[in-house]
Amino acid sequence: MFVAFLCLYLLSSGRSTPFGDAVPMWQSAQNLVRHGTFAIDGPWPVNAPPGPDGRFYPVAALLAVLVHVPGAALAAALAALAPGRGAQFVAVTSRLGPLVLGAAVPALFFRMLLRLGYERRQAAWTTLLLGVATSIWVYARSAYSEIAQTACFLLFFAALLDAARSPARGSLLRWGLAAGLLVNTKNIYLACLPGALAFLVWQLRGRAGWRRLFAWAALGFAPGVVALGWYGWVRWGSVWATGYGGVTRGFWRENPLVGLWGLLLSPGKSLFLFSPPLLLALFGLRRFLACRRDLGWAIALTVGPILLIYSRYLFWSGDWCWGPRYLAFALPVLLLPAAELFEQAPPSSQPRRRTGKLAVFAALLAGVAIQIVGNAFAWDDFVLISHQAQLQWLGVPDTRGTVLAPEPCFSCFEDLYPLQWLPSMQPIAGGWWLLRHKIARSDWKVAEADAPWKRYTSLPLNIETSYGRAQIDWWLLGTSPDLRPVAIASMLFLLLAIPLRPWRSALRASRPDEHTE
Repeated sequence: MFVAFLCLYLLSSGRSTPFGDAVPMWQSAQNLVRHGTFAIDGPWPVNAPPGPDGRFYPVAALLAVLVHVPGAALAAALAALAPGRGAQFVAVTSRLGPLVLGAAVPALFFRMLLRLGYERRQAAWTTLLLGVATSIWVYARSAYSEIAQTACFLLFFAALLDAARSPARGSLLRWGLAAGLLVNTKNIYLACLPGALAFLVWQLRGRAGWRRLFAWAALGFAPGVVALGWYGWVRWGSVWATGYGGVTRGFWRENPLVGLWGLLLSPGKSLFLFSPPLLLALFGLRRFLACRRDLGWAIALTVGPILLIYSRYLFWSGDWCWGPRYLAFALPVLLLPAAELFEQAPPSSQPRRRTGKLAVFAALLAGVAIQIVGNAFAWDDFVLISHQAQLQWLGVPDTRGTVLAPEPCFSCFEDLYPLQWLPSMQPIAGGWWLLRHKIARSDWKVAEADAPWKRYTSLPLNIETSYGRAQIDWWLLGTSPDLRPVAIASMLFLLLAIPLRPWRSALRASRPDEHTE
């Protein structure tokens, strides 16, 4: 599983360098490798305060930075070996950590499904849906921290289930360690812990000596707490500081019903639009809850608090990104009910079985197509195009009243409402339009003539600057001519390295005792 998805994600990797929230994480990793400091070049976000030493530091959590250290070290080594060409390798080195963690997510998911008692065939099909038809593919090739959060949450959730099923010192210790890793990918995951503890207490009640087992969980969690405090002290001079306090002050005032509406059902950010297999999970939910009610409670108690917190956040959409990135961490566990649909059906239910197959292939093909669009461009390519069109068509917004005023706010409602709520600026439709015209090498006037907003307005909108800036984000297209033969050879090697025979065997298997990892 790991090798297959690593090859796929490497093959589809991009050529753009870190942008947006990934910039301070990459800068901090580079400075840690070169100078032994977490400091970055300037404030990010714009309202971030300096540390006690006058330098600026990333608000991102410790592991969000450390995941880039191997890539930063490789970048430094390549720069030393080839002076003057080091910058050419940043597109690859800045994605190294996320690509490896991205491949680990479906591998961990497959393993968890088998340990939960699903048949090998059920686990393989559900893992295939997760790895190629949800936003996991997009975030695996991004320098953002979402894929690190997803991997650690999946590790945490699987360890929680293991501890509940087989309570022992080792399983509770591993769960504590996983919880420590999780809160160091983003501090908001501290909100998962009360629900997870409640789930464990409920599952272990009545067992002799169960209270003593939680001491092992606390022991496992201790290194994560120490790392959390140390990182705050290094940056801000206090073990209690996270960096989020001042930066997000005034941001937690969204109507939660509006936030949930946006995250789940809005035209521009719906979780189901960007990851269609989750619709299959809805169809499998009834059987899932009937057969695995405890597992349903574990999902609700760990994912639910994070969902509710983000529904109160003014920037619930995740700003300039692909889909609702703040919910990317939950995609694997939310997809679990879909595994119920792959149970072997009796011969008497052939019509129902055919309908189910059609639904699965429809979700798979739709999901793959949507992720191809998400991978085709850097996130801000269509955002900038839509914003340039918006200013001419819908007017220049007045941003003097934003929560960041007088600082500029590029992610506030005034600028992002078309991407979130208006079908004319829908990112998936816009991405298909842009990809089609970039492949055809259309100029901006030809492309603008059938842009998504043309359904609503006949105004000619000048998108020359932003359209000219956009480029297909595939690493092979960014390779210099002298390295092209090496790049093509690497691509062929990755294609041949994908283990197809085990995949075919797993997708056809039916007996749980035949599984292998």
